[in-house]
Amino acid sequence: MDLVNSIVKAARILDLLNGRGSLSFVEILKQHPLPKSTLSKILHTLEVEELVRRDPVSGRYQLGVKLIEWGSGARGQLEIRKIALPLMQELHETLNCTIHLTVASHGDVLPIESYESGTTIWQHHIFHGGVGIAAPMHATAAGKAILAFMPEDDLERTVREKGLKKFTDNTITDLATLRAALAEIRERGYAVSNAEHADLVRSVAAPIRDHDGRVFASLAALGIATRITPEWIPELAQHLIGAAEEISRLFGYRRGKHLHT
Repeated sequence: MDLVNSIVKAARILDLLNGRGSLSFVEILKQHPLPKSTLSKILHTLEVEELVRRDPVSGRYQLGVKLIEWGSGARGQLEIRKIALPLMQELHETLNCTIHLTVASHGDVLPIESYESGTTIWQHHIFHGGVGIAAPMHATAAGKAILAFMPEDDLERTVREKGLKKFTDNTITDLATLRAALAEIRERGYAVSNAEHADLVRSVAAPIRDHDGRVFASLAALGIATRITPEWIPELAQHLIGAAEEISRLFGYRRGKHLHT
């Protein structure tokens, strides 16, 4: 597959700054001979996106604050995957459902790890999600489990920016109904998507908290609605809640020591 040259050039400049510290325009140009106008545009773009910072006095470039945020996010995702995998495997073997570990990402919910169900056909022909494929928060159990504990300003911004798109006849498409559903999730401790993102697919999810008590991820079980029946959901949810609470504990969360609820 062909590479995008401008991205490759930008990545090499970032790698250079990471290894060498702050550098002037001329020093960067010596290491990566490019037309001056091209280098100038790349550096300007990286600066606007806060991936590099240009010192206003010396004019030298260094890595920007956005990379610190990205690094922290990447470390957090790697850490939670390592913590969650054994518990996910246990759930997968006990429940024979697809188990997703998901995090909030740019107003969507993003699966970062998965154990697939032993029933492989439904995954490819019915459900169109998987690791690395973002899904809408309002239409998935994994997303609603995070939305339910989101600060009010963040919730309103997410809905404003992402909307409440209809995917099936069961999708929640108005804010008042969504608020009521989120209140119920907070009360019972888990979320359900009743074929709200994909027809015939039902999912259940429980929230995962970080060491500050903030809900930043969720653990979900997905399957065909005829198998994940309404009668089974309470029992299934208890398995997920137990595993999610253990992941939260291993991630540093201690109930009663945080203001977040």
